[in-house]
Amino acid sequence: MSFLSLETALVERLKAMLPPDVHVLTAADLAGVAEGSQPTPAVHVVYGGYRVVEANSGFSTIEQTWYAVVTVRNVRAVKSGAGARNEADALLDAVYAALAAYKPPNARPLAITNASKPQTTAGFMYFPLAFNSTITMRTAAC
Repeated sequence: MSFLSLETALVERLKAMLPPDVHVLTAADLAGVAEGSQPTPAVHVVYGGYRVVEANSGFSTIEQTWYAVVTVRNVRAVKSGAGARNEADALLDAVYAALAAYKPPNARPLAITNASKPQTTAGFMYFPLAFNSTITMRTAAC
């Protein structure tokens, strides 16, 4: 298992479970893409850091946080964000259904956790869902 292998599993799961018109993108996919030209609707899979649960001479147990950021663009009612929230609602439900309790290979099942509040910019709205999972990494023998 590699440190960031959950990214591939999450992307594959979302692509399999979401409608085909939803773009599932990683940080690498978004590198160099101007906000105004990013595809929507989309889910951005973003690594959110880790916490060491246990470490000893043979292995480390690491809890990772991954964000599935539902991204929509809707210029109707930009000030209130009502149009974008309406568009995002069904996609948020679908992402939650796809990832909540999903068990990636070689990891513990995902558990939803606290996320930051939604962000709005130029007609785009970003709704983060955060999930934790735990992986075990073997350490090299000394």
